[in-house]
Amino acid sequence: MTRAVIITNPAAARADEAHLLAARDRFVGAGLAVEIARTGSPGDGRRLAREALAGGAELLIAHGGDGTAMDVAAALVGGDVPLGLLPAGTGNLLAGNLRISRSWRVATDVILHGVARRIDVGLLKTATAERHFAVACGAGFDAELMRSTAARHKRAFGMGAYVATAVGLAMAIPRSRLRVEADGVVHEAPAALILIANCGEMIPRLLALRADVRPDDGLFDIVILDAASIPSAARVVGRMLFRRTEGAPGITFLRATAVRVTAEPDLPVQADGEAAGITPMAVTLLPRALAVLAPRGA
Repeated sequence: MTRAVIITNPAAARADEAHLLAARDRFVGAGLAVEIARTGSPGDGRRLAREALAGGAELLIAHGGDGTAMDVAAALVGGDVPLGLLPAGTGNLLAGNLRISRSWRVATDVILHGVARRIDVGLLKTATAERHFAVACGAGFDAELMRSTAARHKRAFGMGAYVATAVGLAMAIPRSRLRVEADGVVHEAPAALILIANCGEMIPRLLALRADVRPDDGLFDIVILDAASIPSAARVVGRMLFRRTEGAPGITFLRATAVRVTAEPDLPVQADGEAAGITPMAVTLLPRALAVLAPRGA
Protein backbone atom coordinates (compact mmCIF):
# COMPACT_ATOMS: atom_id res chain seq x y z
CA MET A 1 0.00 0.00 0.00
CA THR A 2 1.32 3.43 -0.90
CA ARG A 3 -1.66 5.80 -0.67
CA ALA A 4 -3.88 6.25 2.39
CA VAL A 5 -6.61 8.67 3.40
CA ILE A 6 -7.44 9.44 7.03
CA ILE A 7 -11.10 10.39 7.44
CA THR A 8 -11.46 12.22 10.73
CA ASN A 9 -14.47 13.39 12.68
CA PRO A 10 -13.31 16.54 14.51
CA ALA A 11 -16.44 16.42 16.69
CA ALA A 12 -15.64 12.95 18.09
CA ALA A 13 -15.46 12.79 21.87
CA ARG A 14 -11.71 12.09 22.00
CA ALA A 15 -10.53 13.63 18.73
CA ASP A 16 -7.18 15.37 19.20
CA GLU A 17 -5.66 17.31 16.31
CA ALA A 18 -2.12 16.99 17.66
CA HIS A 19 -2.40 13.20 17.92
CA LEU A 20 -3.96 13.04 14.46
CA LEU A 21 -1.09 14.99 12.90
CA ALA A 22 1.48 12.94 14.80
CA ALA A 23 -0.10 9.74 13.49
CA ARG A 24 -0.08 11.17 9.97
CA ASP A 25 3.62 11.94 10.31
CA ARG A 26 4.36 8.36 11.42
CA PHE A 27 2.56 7.00 8.38
CA VAL A 28 4.48 9.35 6.10
CA GLY A 29 7.73 8.29 7.76
CA ALA A 30 6.84 4.68 6.99
CA GLY A 31 6.48 5.45 3.29
CA LEU A 32 2.75 6.10 2.91
CA ALA A 33 1.36 9.04 0.99
CA VAL A 34 -1.32 10.29 3.37
CA GLU A 35 -4.16 12.78 3.04
CA ILE A 36 -6.53 13.95 5.77
CA ALA A 37 -10.23 14.50 5.02
CA ARG A 38 -12.49 16.02 7.69
CA THR A 39 -16.19 15.34 8.14
CA GLY A 40 -18.54 18.22 8.82
CA SER A 41 -22.03 16.75 8.75
CA PRO A 42 -23.80 13.35 8.87
CA GLY A 43 -23.02 11.21 5.86
CA ASP A 44 -19.68 12.88 5.14
CA GLY A 45 -17.71 9.83 6.21
CA ARG A 46 -19.22 7.59 3.57
CA ARG A 47 -19.03 10.29 0.90
CA LEU A 48 -15.38 11.07 1.63
CA ALA A 49 -14.55 7.36 1.66
CA ARG A 50 -16.12 6.87 -1.76
CA GLU A 51 -14.22 9.86 -3.11
CA ALA A 52 -10.98 8.48 -1.69
CA LEU A 53 -11.56 5.09 -3.32
CA ALA A 54 -12.39 6.74 -6.63
CA GLY A 55 -9.08 8.63 -6.32
CA GLY A 56 -7.10 5.42 -5.92
CA ALA A 57 -6.69 5.14 -2.14
CA GLU A 58 -5.39 1.73 -1.06
CA LEU A 59 -6.11 2.20 2.65
CA LEU A 60 -8.78 4.16 4.50
CA ILE A 61 -8.26 5.10 8.15
CA ALA A 62 -11.15 6.17 10.37
CA HIS A 63 -10.28 8.65 13.13
CA GLY A 64 -13.25 8.91 15.48
CA GLY A 65 -15.71 6.59 17.19
CA ASP A 66 -17.77 3.64 16.01
CA GLY A 67 -20.11 5.89 14.03
CA THR A 68 -17.22 7.33 12.03
CA ALA A 69 -15.68 3.88 11.56
CA MET A 70 -18.90 2.46 10.13
CA ASP A 71 -19.55 5.47 7.91
CA VAL A 72 -16.16 4.82 6.32
CA ALA A 73 -16.62 1.04 6.37
CA ALA A 74 -19.90 1.33 4.46
CA ALA A 75 -17.90 2.35 1.39
CA LEU A 76 -15.54 -0.63 1.82
CA VAL A 77 -18.07 -3.43 2.34
CA GLY A 78 -17.59 -6.18 -0.22
CA GLY A 79 -14.20 -4.92 -1.39
CA ASP A 80 -10.55 -5.58 -0.60
CA VAL A 81 -9.37 -2.12 0.52
CA PRO A 82 -8.74 -2.42 4.27
CA LEU A 83 -10.00 -0.22 7.09
CA GLY A 84 -7.57 1.10 9.68
CA LEU A 85 -8.82 2.36 13.05
CA LEU A 86 -7.50 5.34 15.02
CA PRO A 87 -9.89 5.26 18.01
CA ALA A 88 -11.03 8.73 19.10
CA GLY A 89 -14.66 8.29 20.16
CA THR A 90 -16.55 7.46 23.33
CA GLY A 91 -16.91 3.70 23.14
CA ASN A 92 -14.64 2.53 20.29
CA LEU A 93 -16.29 -0.87 20.62
CA LEU A 94 -15.10 -2.31 17.33
CA ALA A 95 -11.50 -1.37 18.11
CA GLY A 96 -11.85 -2.81 21.60
CA ASN A 97 -13.27 -6.12 20.36
CA LEU A 98 -10.37 -6.39 17.91
CA ARG A 99 -7.92 -5.49 20.71
CA ILE A 100 -6.81 -2.26 19.06
CA SER A 101 -5.52 0.16 21.69
CA ARG A 102 -6.93 3.64 22.26
CA SER A 103 -3.33 4.90 22.21
CA TRP A 104 -2.69 6.60 18.87
CA ARG A 105 0.87 5.32 18.89
CA VAL A 106 -0.15 1.70 19.35
CA ALA A 107 -3.03 2.05 16.88
CA THR A 108 -0.68 3.40 14.21
CA ASP A 109 1.59 0.38 14.78
CA VAL A 110 -1.39 -1.91 14.14
CA ILE A 111 -2.18 -0.08 10.90
CA LEU A 112 1.44 -0.29 9.75
CA HIS A 113 2.27 -3.82 10.93
CA GLY A 114 -1.01 -5.61 11.63
CA VAL A 115 -2.93 -8.08 9.50
CA ALA A 116 -6.09 -7.58 7.45
CA ARG A 117 -8.78 -9.57 9.23
CA ARG A 118 -12.03 -10.14 7.36
CA ILE A 119 -15.07 -9.78 9.57
CA ASP A 120 -18.81 -10.09 9.10
CA VAL A 121 -20.91 -6.95 8.80
CA GLY A 122 -24.59 -6.42 9.54
CA LEU A 123 -26.98 -4.36 7.44
CA LEU A 124 -29.88 -2.82 9.37
CA LYS A 125 -32.98 -1.39 7.73
CA THR A 126 -35.88 0.47 9.31
CA ALA A 127 -38.54 2.65 7.71
CA THR A 128 -36.30 5.72 8.01
CA ALA A 129 -32.70 4.45 8.07
CA GLU A 130 -30.25 1.99 6.58
CA ARG A 131 -26.93 1.43 8.36
CA HIS A 132 -24.08 -1.05 8.42
CA PHE A 133 -22.75 -2.19 11.79
CA ALA A 134 -19.83 -4.29 12.97
CA VAL A 135 -20.46 -4.67 16.72
CA ALA A 136 -24.23 -4.77 17.30
CA CYS A 137 -27.56 -3.23 16.54
CA GLY A 138 -30.50 -3.26 18.87
CA ALA A 139 -33.87 -1.97 19.92
CA GLY A 140 -35.14 -0.88 23.30
CA PHE A 141 -33.26 0.27 26.37
CA ASP A 142 -29.81 0.41 24.72
CA ALA A 143 -31.08 2.55 21.85
CA GLU A 144 -32.87 4.87 24.27
CA LEU A 145 -29.68 5.12 26.33
CA MET A 146 -27.62 6.19 23.32
CA ARG A 147 -30.30 8.59 22.10
CA SER A 148 -30.63 10.21 25.52
CA THR A 149 -26.91 10.71 26.28
CA ALA A 150 -25.86 14.24 25.33
CA ALA A 151 -22.85 14.66 23.03
CA ARG A 152 -21.32 17.25 25.38
CA HIS A 153 -21.48 14.73 28.24
CA LYS A 154 -19.78 12.06 26.12
CA ARG A 155 -16.97 14.48 25.31
CA ALA A 156 -16.59 15.39 28.98
CA PHE A 157 -17.06 12.02 30.69
CA GLY A 158 -16.58 9.30 28.05
CA MET A 159 -18.29 6.01 28.91
CA GLY A 160 -19.25 7.48 32.28
CA ALA A 161 -21.85 9.60 30.48
CA TYR A 162 -23.68 6.42 29.41
CA VAL A 163 -23.57 5.05 32.95
CA ALA A 164 -25.13 8.22 34.37
CA THR A 165 -27.88 8.21 31.75
CA ALA A 166 -28.55 4.50 32.30
CA VAL A 167 -29.14 5.06 36.02
CA GLY A 168 -31.76 7.68 35.24
CA LEU A 169 -33.51 5.60 32.60
CA ALA A 170 -33.51 2.50 34.82
CA MET A 171 -36.02 4.15 37.14
CA ALA A 172 -38.71 3.19 34.62
CA ILE A 173 -37.59 0.53 32.14
CA PRO A 174 -40.07 0.28 29.25
CA ARG A 175 -40.94 -3.19 27.96
CA SER A 176 -42.52 -4.34 24.72
CA ARG A 177 -43.88 -7.53 23.30
CA LEU A 178 -41.37 -8.65 20.69
CA ARG A 179 -41.91 -10.81 17.64
CA VAL A 180 -38.54 -12.02 16.37
CA GLU A 181 -38.11 -13.93 13.13
CA ALA A 182 -34.66 -15.55 13.18
CA ASP A 183 -33.95 -17.31 9.88
CA GLY A 184 -37.70 -17.78 9.49
CA VAL A 185 -38.32 -19.23 12.97
CA VAL A 186 -40.64 -17.04 15.06
CA HIS A 187 -40.00 -16.27 18.73
CA GLU A 188 -42.28 -14.08 20.86
CA ALA A 189 -41.34 -12.67 24.24
CA PRO A 190 -41.65 -9.61 26.49
CA ALA A 191 -38.39 -7.68 26.57
CA ALA A 192 -36.67 -4.46 27.58
CA LEU A 193 -34.22 -4.77 24.71
CA ILE A 194 -32.97 -6.98 21.93
CA LEU A 195 -29.37 -7.00 20.72
CA ILE A 196 -28.29 -8.48 17.40
CA ALA A 197 -24.58 -8.88 18.00
CA ASN A 198 -21.68 -9.48 15.65
CA CYS A 199 -19.04 -9.02 18.38
CA GLY A 200 -19.12 -10.53 21.85
CA GLU A 201 -18.18 -7.63 24.13
CA MET A 202 -20.52 -4.70 24.64
CA ILE A 203 -17.85 -3.05 26.80
CA PRO A 204 -14.52 -4.55 25.70
CA ARG A 205 -12.78 -6.63 28.37
CA LEU A 206 -15.63 -5.95 30.81
CA LEU A 207 -19.20 -6.62 29.68
CA ALA A 208 -19.55 -9.73 27.51
CA LEU A 209 -22.51 -11.57 26.05
CA ARG A 210 -20.83 -14.98 26.11
CA ALA A 211 -17.44 -16.45 25.29
CA ASP A 212 -18.07 -17.96 21.86
CA VAL A 213 -19.28 -14.88 19.95
CA ARG A 214 -16.95 -14.06 17.05
CA PRO A 215 -17.15 -11.34 14.39
CA ASP A 216 -16.19 -13.77 11.61
CA ASP A 217 -18.30 -16.86 12.31
CA GLY A 218 -21.05 -16.11 9.78
CA LEU A 219 -23.77 -15.79 12.43
CA PHE A 220 -25.48 -13.13 14.50
CA ASP A 221 -25.88 -13.80 18.22
CA ILE A 222 -29.30 -12.49 19.20
CA VAL A 223 -29.83 -11.59 22.83
CA ILE A 224 -33.29 -10.84 24.22
CA LEU A 225 -33.15 -9.25 27.67
CA ASP A 226 -36.15 -8.80 29.92
CA ALA A 227 -35.68 -6.57 32.96
CA ALA A 228 -38.65 -4.76 34.44
CA SER A 229 -36.90 -3.19 37.45
CA ILE A 230 -33.53 -1.99 38.69
CA PRO A 231 -32.89 -5.22 40.68
CA SER A 232 -33.66 -7.45 37.69
CA ALA A 233 -31.53 -5.26 35.41
CA ALA A 234 -28.67 -5.44 37.93
CA ARG A 235 -28.89 -9.24 37.96
CA VAL A 236 -28.66 -9.36 34.17
CA VAL A 237 -25.67 -6.98 34.10
CA GLY A 238 -24.01 -9.00 36.86
CA ARG A 239 -24.36 -12.17 34.83
CA MET A 240 -22.70 -10.44 31.88
CA LEU A 241 -19.88 -9.04 34.00
CA PHE A 242 -19.01 -12.52 35.27
CA ARG A 243 -19.75 -14.19 31.90
CA ARG A 244 -22.45 -16.44 33.34
CA THR A 245 -25.22 -15.72 30.92
CA GLU A 246 -26.09 -19.24 29.75
CA GLY A 247 -29.44 -20.31 31.18
CA ALA A 248 -29.84 -17.10 33.19
CA PRO A 249 -33.39 -15.90 33.87
CA GLY A 250 -34.38 -12.98 31.67
CA ILE A 251 -31.76 -13.74 28.98
CA THR A 252 -32.63 -15.58 25.77
CA PHE A 253 -30.03 -16.42 23.10
CA LEU A 254 -30.71 -17.16 19.45
CA ARG A 255 -28.47 -17.44 16.38
CA ALA A 256 -29.31 -16.53 12.80
CA THR A 257 -28.13 -14.78 9.64
CA ALA A 258 -31.34 -12.84 8.94
CA VAL A 259 -33.54 -11.26 11.62
CA ARG A 260 -36.77 -9.28 11.58
CA VAL A 261 -38.11 -7.64 14.74
CA THR A 262 -41.48 -6.05 15.44
CA ALA A 263 -42.51 -4.64 18.80
CA GLU A 264 -45.71 -3.55 20.50
CA PRO A 265 -45.31 -0.74 21.36
CA ASP A 266 -42.53 0.26 18.93
CA LEU A 267 -39.00 0.68 20.29
CA PRO A 268 -36.12 3.00 19.28
CA VAL A 269 -33.37 1.35 17.22
CA GLN A 270 -29.58 1.86 17.12
CA ALA A 271 -26.70 0.48 15.07
CA ASP A 272 -23.21 0.70 16.61
CA GLY A 273 -24.42 3.56 18.77
CA GLU A 274 -26.08 5.58 16.02
CA ALA A 275 -29.84 6.22 16.08
CA ALA A 276 -31.64 4.36 13.29
CA GLY A 277 -35.35 5.04 13.67
CA ILE A 278 -37.84 2.72 15.36
CA THR A 279 -39.08 -0.84 14.95
CA PRO A 280 -39.90 -2.75 12.83
CA MET A 281 -36.34 -3.56 11.82
CA ALA A 282 -34.78 -6.04 9.39
CA VAL A 283 -31.16 -7.17 9.73
CA THR A 284 -29.04 -9.15 7.28
CA LEU A 285 -25.57 -10.60 7.79
CA LEU A 286 -22.91 -9.96 5.14
CA PRO A 287 -20.28 -12.67 5.74
CA ARG A 288 -16.62 -11.60 5.87
CA ALA A 289 -17.53 -8.44 3.98
CA LEU A 290 -15.00 -6.06 5.56
CA ALA A 291 -11.21 -6.19 5.91
CA VAL A 292 -9.99 -4.47 9.10
CA LEU A 293 -6.36 -4.07 10.12
CA ALA A 294 -5.97 -5.82 13.49
CA PRO A 295 -3.08 -6.86 15.76
CA ARG A 296 -1.32 -10.08 14.85
CA GLY A 297 -2.59 -12.94 16.99
CA ALA A 298 -5.53 -10.98 18.42
